[in-house]
Amino acid sequence: MEPLLCALGALLIRAGFAIHGAGMSRSKNSAGAVVRHLCDFCVAVLAFWAIGYAIISSGSRFFGVRGGALFGINESETPMMIVQTVAVLIATGIVPGVLAERARFWPSLASAILLAAVVVPVVVLWTLKWVDQEGWLARTGYTDAGGAGWLHLPGALCAAVGAVFVGARTGKFNRDGSSTAIPGHSLPLVGVGVFVQLLGFFFFVTATAGSHAYTAAMNVLLAGAAGGVASTLLGKFRYYKPDIHLTYAGVIGALVAISAGAGVVPGLGAVLIGAVAGVVVPMAILSLDVMLRIDDPSGGIAIHGGGAIWGLIATPLVARGLTTGQRFKTLGAQLLGTAAIALLTVVLSVVLWTLLKRLGKVRASEADEFDGLDLAEHDVGAYPDFQQNTIKSYHLREV
Repeated sequence: MEPLLCALGALLIRAGFAIHGAGMSRSKNSAGAVVRHLCDFCVAVLAFWAIGYAIISSGSRFFGVRGGALFGINESETPMMIVQTVAVLIATGIVPGVLAERARFWPSLASAILLAAVVVPVVVLWTLKWVDQEGWLARTGYTDAGGAGWLHLPGALCAAVGAVFVGARTGKFNRDGSSTAIPGHSLPLVGVGVFVQLLGFFFFVTATAGSHAYTAAMNVLLAGAAGGVASTLLGKFRYYKPDIHLTYAGVIGALVAISAGAGVVPGLGAVLIGAVAGVVVPMAILSLDVMLRIDDPSGGIAIHGGGAIWGLIATPLVARGLTTGQRFKTLGAQLLGTAAIALLTVVLSVVLWTLLKRLGKVRASEADEFDGLDLAEHDVGAYPDFQQNTIKSYHLREV
């Protein structure tokens, strides 16, 4: 039953991504936002089944492919393959939200193939015990049971590279250096997505904690609550009113952070990890937008990247039963692992997006952005009762 609970949690997280992404998109892009998540899901499952699992189950410490696991496995391995398949969907699901409203449909699906078939399997091979062997990072003392480093960080970094290559939405950044807020069409829908993700994290992180499942479950709740309180207070002190976007980001960022070590930290440590994430993640979202000028409608880069890095660093600092020497040794392993995962992901993502850009357009035209990608790419509208249902700027795309 535990593998199925783990799989259920990952699927709920992925469903939360789709709901969250739809709400954070403008109404003219919201239907396409959901179908991108669905198609990304389909592509990722097939890519992992065909190639990714053969890498994970190779038993190599660095990189290998088990020929017998290409395009299928024997029945005895099915439970673990189900868990790994749906776990990979968490990583791939970050990209559609980050590239929303301006990336073209087909090129954006290529990142799902890269993450599911290569990046995440290799990182899992490095960081987890598999087929009676330990990856080279696991041998250094690197610890990450719930996927902060092997799921959330690769997905966030691949999305960040894609955002740089695709560019910002038209009108997002101004010549004077300022940033224009482009709000999504439904904050209540975003909130529902956050609740669904919270439920998914509860199942997924608990199921990956093994014998510490009940401790992990409580720590997930504590961290998420602390992140929500901290981010709400941040909004109050920064903007004099509780900011809904910051609160949502703080809760999810805290859940990502605690996933690194939910089963090995005490309750007070979980509260500390969640509270710091509730401040660091929203501030990282603002910094990416204002200082680095990276357009991320969903906030996924900071939520999943920043939350993962903080969780990996914080876990050895507050974990139970470690001596001071062990804490510093594990912290060094966490930093080494974070750097290695980041290097692998960024290099392969740059190669992918460079190829995509040379092969054709990866970004929708300005006219398509004006009409909305629902109409431009799918010939539909999410809310036909009050939206235009014909492309009025068609002549612009003939220029």
